[in-house]
Amino acid sequence: MTELGGKRPRDVVVNTSASPFAPLKPLSRGASMSLPDSLTALTAALANFGTKARIHLRLVNKHDAFDHWDVEVGAPKGVVRQRQPKTADVHVVMKSDTWTQIAQGHLSPFDALFAGKLRVGGDVELAKNLVRHLSDPSVPFVSPC
Repeated sequence: MTELGGKRPRDVVVNTSASPFAPLKPLSRGASMSLPDSLTALTAALANFGTKARIHLRLVNKHDAFDHWDVEVGAPKGVVRQRQPKTADVHVVMKSDTWTQIAQGHLSPFDALFAGKLRVGGDVELAKNLVRHLSDPSVPFVSPC
């Protein structure tokens, strides 16, 4: 507390480029990879996850409308469909540009979450384990909580 009884201001972090959170191993090579191809690469990267899971990915497109994607992971042949699933273990909402940055390994999913660029619902522990499985092994994994 301050002398006048108010709360002290939070310390502001100026350098946001040094993140403690590991980015994903790049799923797409360059900006030319299409969205369905990057999601197929996601299912391939999660083929040996060990647990089957369904991700409902809602991407905000250029017209501020949602593109729904049903992504099944944890099986040797994961499936990606452009549709809204009836049920899902994890729900993720973000802009298409944010997904592109995450898939290319330029943005950590946790940094996107804390910056307000990504929202997660459903089984959050499963979501954290999925991110841990996909994280770049050359960068130490830091859990957000």
